[in-house]
Amino acid sequence: MDMSLAWAVSRRKLQDEGFGACQRVRILAVAHFADGEASRERIRALFHSPLGIYVSQAQREGCDLRLEFDTASEDLAFTLRTLKRVLPEARVEVIAPRVFAHRLPARDAG
Repeated sequence: MDMSLAWAVSRRKLQDEGFGACQRVRILAVAHFADGEASRERIRALFHSPLGIYVSQAQREGCDLRLEFDTASEDLAFTLRTLKRVLPEARVEVIAPRVFAHRLPARDAG
């Protein structure tokens, strides 16, 4: 999915679902490489870029690199632009509000 398109779609989806003022956003992306050495080199470049501070999880599965980013909603555009520049092979799969379990409202038992 095109990064700018993903950003526009996610903003619309977040607003439609009532998350217009969400504080944190979770981005899931995957990149496929021809070999394991290429994925190792790219992940090194990613962590040494300004984008590295937003990576909350990175997992290599063979030649695939799965990434999770945790960013402030106002940094979403920067994160997507930088991801496209640093890791052009990456494909954004999900952009969703970050939900913290301890912040969910307790339901009334009665």
